[in-house]
Amino acid sequence: MSRLGACVALGLGLWCVGSVSGAAEPDAGDVAVMDDAPPFSGTWLRPDGGLVRVGRDGSGAFLMDFASRRRWSLESRGDGLWGLDGSRPPAFVRWSPAPGAPSRPVLTGLGAAPLELASHPARTEDVTFRQGDVTLSGTLWLPPGAPPRNAVVLLHEAGLGAREALEPYPAFLVHQGLAVLTFDARGTGRSTGDGRPWVSGVRELADDALAAVKLLRARLTPGGGVGLMGFGQGAWVAVNAAARAPGDVGFLVLVGGGGGPVWKQEQHRMRNEGRRRGLTGPELVDLTDFLDGLYDARLYAPEGEARALKALSFQLQRAKRKRWYAVTALPPFKGLPVERFLEVHRQVWRNVLAYDTAEDLGRVRGPVLALLGERDEVTPAHQVARALNQGLRLRPDAPGRALVKVIAGADHYLAEPSTPARSGVETVAADALTTLSAWLHALER
Repeated sequence: MSRLGACVALGLGLWCVGSVSGAAEPDAGDVAVMDDAPPFSGTWLRPDGGLVRVGRDGSGAFLMDFASRRRWSLESRGDGLWGLDGSRPPAFVRWSPAPGAPSRPVLTGLGAAPLELASHPARTEDVTFRQGDVTLSGTLWLPPGAPPRNAVVLLHEAGLGAREALEPYPAFLVHQGLAVLTFDARGTGRSTGDGRPWVSGVRELADDALAAVKLLRARLTPGGGVGLMGFGQGAWVAVNAAARAPGDVGFLVLVGGGGGPVWKQEQHRMRNEGRRRGLTGPELVDLTDFLDGLYDARLYAPEGEARALKALSFQLQRAKRKRWYAVTALPPFKGLPVERFLEVHRQVWRNVLAYDTAEDLGRVRGPVLALLGERDEVTPAHQVARALNQGLRLRPDAPGRALVKVIAGADHYLAEPSTPARSGVETVAADALTTLSAWLHALER
């Protein structure tokens, strides 16, 4: 939901994790674990019952007010005062813990009177679970009271593997009555393993998701269901997992992805990045032609390697002289011999980019909700929506219903475009949260 300042270059598997030159497993200690969260981080309730989440994600400290659907970055002003960046008129959080008394943040500037927040009764637990020789570290979010009937595992956008990057969805989902599991992707945060895409691909990440499902199933009331909610590339992972274990995955929520081949998402992303950087029409056509060649399955076939190396060497040398070279994932591989480049990218192609959900969607059995942003510059929303609808029509005997929705005006994070009056403030599209909430409540019937 947030604008995360992280590298999401899928094309050559550069997820800002590790290097291609060695095969050593990344050390979890080398990956930054987010800290310096506000002292009042947590899940809160407004006097009117509205949900507020305070925490830290990949872009820094934030406050999300679900009643207004707005998310602000938080800036410390000293003396227990935090400003909501971009708020008009200026809004603040006052945090003045008193010894021996409950500490409650107070919001000012968002209404006629200050809003004293009350602690949300949800609770969290640190958990670990294993998938093969990989140990995954996560957080289990539980609603108050008896074990819930339904639960959901959240799956990351590519390159954003820390559990904090999934904020503030866990608070929203647990407020809907679900148990929620977030975890650091393999090779990220406190999880072991190697998450680089030439080592681990869609199938391996789906194995991790199914291990998480198994953990959650043990915590539910009998007859409950465990679903997967995937963001971006995590949506493709969710479909793969549900297709392979339809009896274990009770439902799917797909946000910003999950239909068609993964490589088309990356091609769409790079073309839009080129437009933002001011590439001309002919330059964008040239970039598209290059990407069409780079994503040609024949390049990665086991036969004809000499021909592939020759073609690839020519195309890479040509690309380095182009302005659009900078928008691709190529620069970090500039000094890599073409033979090693082909070896690495062949694995990325097989592990991630070539994966197409067309057949797997027909094997999914539970209910499916897909939410896509009409103005998504990372995922081709209408193309993905068509692929999802076509694939889901292949399951006429499936008991679960399916809803694929393209939200007007929304971006990849299902947020509305910013306006001069709300610069720096992210507003989630009204349709996104209301649709998600209504759909989840229907699962309980």
